[in-house]
Amino acid sequence: MEPPDFYLASTESFILAAPRRCWRLKRLGTAKRNDLLLARIAPPLPAISDVVSGADMSLIILATRYVGSSLFPINRWPMDVHVAVPLVGDPQRRETLRADEFKSMAWAELYRTEEDAQRKGM
Repeated sequence: MEPPDFYLASTESFILAAPRRCWRLKRLGTAKRNDLLLARIAPPLPAISDVVSGADMSLIILATRYVGSSLFPINRWPMDVHVAVPLVGDPQRRETLRADEFKSMAWAELYRTEEDAQRKGM
């Protein structure tokens, strides 16, 4: 497997406290924005009861939290992001998603290296 593109961790969310490896998959859009990033993570998110059963918890959608931030390319480290889970089958075949086709899960940060992700909040 190729090395990760970046690492995801959170100082805000218990489910993302441990760093996760992330690989870029594709850009997605919604009716309100066109700068979402579909990514694969390892290890996957834990199954959470309020997420539709059957969701692939190794796929996430990332969106920047602040105006002026960009994922195409990432323009600052760490990058504050919203983390969501797609609720549709095979989101890699989609270009856009409706608001009811993903579920927001957490706030987190993207880090360049695993070491940076492990030192988060220091």
